[in-house]
Amino acid sequence: MAFDFSFDLDNNLVYIKASVSIDFVSITEAMKALLSDDRFSRDMRILVDIRDVDYVISEPEILTLLYSPIWQAIIDGHRVATVAGRPAQFGMANVLARRTGDRAAIETFYSIDEARSWLGVN
Repeated sequence: MAFDFSFDLDNNLVYIKASVSIDFVSITEAMKALLSDDRFSRDMRILVDIRDVDYVISEPEILTLLYSPIWQAIIDGHRVATVAGRPAQFGMANVLARRTGDRAAIETFYSIDEARSWLGVN
């Protein structure tokens, strides 16, 4: 699987680890899988780890994602921290975060510890 989900219900967190080989289709499939998981709740914090990924989302894909009902459902009421491994990933994750606007609290980090701290998770 391109994405592994780990739920930490004590901290109200889902940790999403992306594998090396992902693409836009696998991203949307992972979001659908997350939404259908009974453990995923509206106020859950989301930590996405893309440090090992070779793929960088493109601007046209970001635009497609922004208007997707799947994306809207994922971000609704959630804080999302993305941990990037490369500058291109960091930059495009920030583009997605900024274009999402006030609909969600989304931040990008290079450090998983900083991301966890921003999410309020020990």
